[in-house]
Order: sequence, then structure tokens, then C-alpha cells
Amino acid sequence: MTLRSNLAVAAIVASMLLTGTAFGEGVGPGRHGTGWDGPILRSVGLTDAQKAQIHQIMASHRPEFRALREQLRAARGQLGDQLYGTNPVTPAALAPLVQQIDTLRDRLAQERLQAALEVRGVLTSDQVAKAAQTRLQLNQLRSQMRTLLNPGP
Repeated sequence: MTLRSNLAVAAIVASMLLTGTAFGEGVGPGRHGTGWDGPILRSVGLTDAQKAQIHQIMASHRPEFRALREQLRAARGQLGDQLYGTNPVTPAALAPLVQQIDTLRDRLAQERLQAALEVRGVLTSDQVAKAAQTRLQLNQLRSQMRTLLNPGP
């Protein structure tokens, strides 16, 4: 590959990393696939005691979420500095930063999953069933929206 094509590949990879396509850091746990702190959770009819437990669970994970998001933001910044700097770059030179970003994303995903599992443990079986039903309905609505907004030929 030529230097130009290497740079093009690196720029595309960096663009995806810098725009936060994987987990959208900065928005908090549960909003990308788990739903245990968002609208689905609110729909299950939590008791005050459950709300307090869930609040405590989220509070206990918050410092780690913040630290990981900050580390991820810094690593992405370093990658952007290298990509848009005046010094020559190669995919091999960027590989350690890309690996660091991947590792931080994985750690953030694991932390989110742990929090979601703890929150799920607070729910009754009826509430879990209600959450599953609500999630299914939301997915069906999203599918209908896509069909309505993107009609085929």
C-alpha cells in the first residue's frame, strides 16, 4: 500500500473512533443495549425501595464510568492529535493508541454490563417480564419507523 492509502485507512479508523461509534461514552450506563437505567426501567413500576437500591448501584459505578470515559476521551484526543498533526503517521504508529481505545471501550462495556446485572437483580420476575415486553414493543416501533421513513422502491 502507498503512504496515501495508509493515511486514508488511518483517517477512516480514527474518524470512527473519534466520533464514538461503539458505546457513545459520556452518556452513562445502560443506554446502549441494556436499558436498565432508562425508559424501560421506568416502565416496570419500581417501588421506592427498588429506586433507592438502583440509585445506590449506579452511584457505586459512577466513579469508574467517569474515569474510563475520561481516559477514553484523552486517548481519542491523542489519536486525533497524531492524525491531524504535521508529523508523518503510519498505521503501525497508531496501533498502540487504537489498542488502548479498544481496551478502554471494552472495560467501559464490562462496567456497564456489571451495573446492568446488579440493577436487574433488584427487579422481580414480573418486572423483568414487563421490561422484556416493553423492549419488544419499542423494537417493533423502531422497525416501523425505519420502514415509514425509508420506503423502498
